[in-house]
Amino acid sequence: MSRTTTLGIIAVVLAILGFVAGYYAAPKGPTATQTVTQTSTQTTTVTQTGYVTQTVTQTSTLTTTVTQTAAPSMQMPTPVLAPISSSTVSVNAAEGATVRAGPIIAVIRPGTYAMVGNETLSNYSFSIVLYSVYGLGASPDGGWPVYAFAFAVNGMVSPAVTFVDSMGKPRPIITIAYMPDNWSSWTWLGYKALSNGTLVGGRYAFVDKWYYVGGGAFVNIQFVKPVPWVFTAGPYSYMPQFATFKPPMSSAASGLVPVEIAEAAINGTIGGALRVGNIIAVIPPGTYLSDGQTMYKTYNFSLIYYATLSMPGIGGMAPFGAYAFAANGVVSAKYTFVNAAGSPSPIVTIAVLPSETTSWTWLPSGPVQQTSAIVNGTYKFADIWLYGDGYIVNVQFVKPVPWIFLGPR
Repeated sequence: MSRTTTLGIIAVVLAILGFVAGYYAAPKGPTATQTVTQTSTQTTTVTQTGYVTQTVTQTSTLTTTVTQTAAPSMQMPTPVLAPISSSTVSVNAAEGATVRAGPIIAVIRPGTYAMVGNETLSNYSFSIVLYSVYGLGASPDGGWPVYAFAFAVNGMVSPAVTFVDSMGKPRPIITIAYMPDNWSSWTWLGYKALSNGTLVGGRYAFVDKWYYVGGGAFVNIQFVKPVPWVFTAGPYSYMPQFATFKPPMSSAASGLVPVEIAEAAINGTIGGALRVGNIIAVIPPGTYLSDGQTMYKTYNFSLIYYATLSMPGIGGMAPFGAYAFAANGVVSAKYTFVNAAGSPSPIVTIAVLPSETTSWTWLPSGPVQQTSAIVNGTYKFADIWLYGDGYIVNVQFVKPVPWIFLGPR
């Protein structure tokens, strides 16, 4: 083998070793096909015939193509909210409506319109949709997703729709959810709605605020868009934001005798919710108290449950219980719940009672302390209720006075 040939082989080997060392030292991120060119130049001097000196330059070029295939990346599955059931009601904005789907109850108060783009709808279909959830992962606060629900307007689950009042201001849907007291929920946004109702993709946007009223019941007074909310189980601790107590025993032989009272300090701008027995009272945001001269933005609100002792019936119906609101500890028609403009603003009542139930307003002869029995009074007029699946709803009561439940004799 000639010296020139040997030098050429050495140059090729050196080029290969240099490439291999460089390849294993380089980062191994995912890359496409990569072409690497290594050029090695070896120069040597050889003396021939003793007289003539020749310089021989040996150049060897090695071109190598290497394909690197990155290992598959660990990607989270695409989030999916798959609808499993729904309930729908037709809404006339002037009248309001209510609907229930499983453990979720929605109350659409009178004066609630649906704004879709530049169009405000006074008549629309309103749905509650329940979803199974897949691939969502834990919420930012560590809760694990259990299931989800959403509202829909004319079949649309979209943040482009807003529930508003007659002036175009957001008007929340009153929402009641029955769930364990270690659950919470997160608003879910950024999804794509498929034609079959499935929601694909998306993210946790923000945590929702619920009022725990006991008995496994939670109330939300913030939801103004038909979008999904994901229930998550986590290390939460909820306590009712009101006090419940039993008044002193009454010696009254007849009339309305208070049995239990729930009381809360209300910031009228924020609202609140409280419960006694099977009755939930919801104070929507922007609900203040007026005595005809002064508007109170903060006040004490009480929900009182009464026994009806030796009370007469009316219209062929018999009384079986009663309740009242109290303002600053007093049951009195002189007070009115109002909005910021001073117009009457109803408290929402949800009572778990059969659809055969009705009620009449009972007016005392004068103001009565919330812990006292109401002996003197009279039936004034029948009340109007919205009837749901196993519950009834009132969206008209603007005075802290009693209402007597009546049923068939």
